Amino acid sequence: MSAQNQQADDHQPFCHWPWEEEPVNPADYARSLRSLARFLETTEVSRLQTIEDLSAVASLVGHDIRIISIVKGKEIEKQPAWLEPEASDRLWSAEREYVFRKLLRDQEIVVKVSGGHICLTKKRRIGWQGYQREELRVRLPVDRDISIGERPNVDEQSIYAIDLREGRRRESPPVREPANPAIQQGFARVLKDAVRDLVAVL
Repeated sequence: MSAQNQQADDHQPFCHWPWEEEPVNPADYARSLRSLARFLETTEVSRLQTIEDLSAVASLVGHDIRIISIVKGKEIEKQPAWLEPEASDRLWSAEREYVFRKLLRDQEIVVKVSGGHICLTKKRRIGWQGYQREELRVRLPVDRDISIGERPNVDEQSIYAIDLREGRRRESPPVREPANPAIQQGFARVLKDAVRDLVAVL
């Protein structure tokens, strides 16, 4: 047994294989909640000018939302199959997805964690039929900085925000225009609103 394995205590279990469930203890959850609260409290949207500024305040948000979803959400295990060229048996790779859904009065908050990204959506129920209208959608990576210096470290599909409030669609893709303050601020504004709604229902 390695020294690293011997040093792992009950509070920080060590995972040997990638398909084992990721350990998340109460301290991790509490730390992520504090980090999201700090993001809401300290991020001044008007000061964000470039994607580097956005990265400095938002790169850990995806990770923290992922921890919340692992603890509070439902785990869905997918097992895509593929055939190796020189093998006659199918080899399976387990892929985990976490979904957290909370309905509060006429609002529904949904977080989906899959493939190294989180997608946070806010929907509103309208009318007696309960028709759902999406109001916000934010997607961002969970495992990397948004940029390294002034250069984006993710692709355009990995990070975006869509605001459908007030009857119009406003998109804010930070990678498309990394030096455009309006895009960076638009993304951060939607992200803050979505995180505030998530924290409110926890």
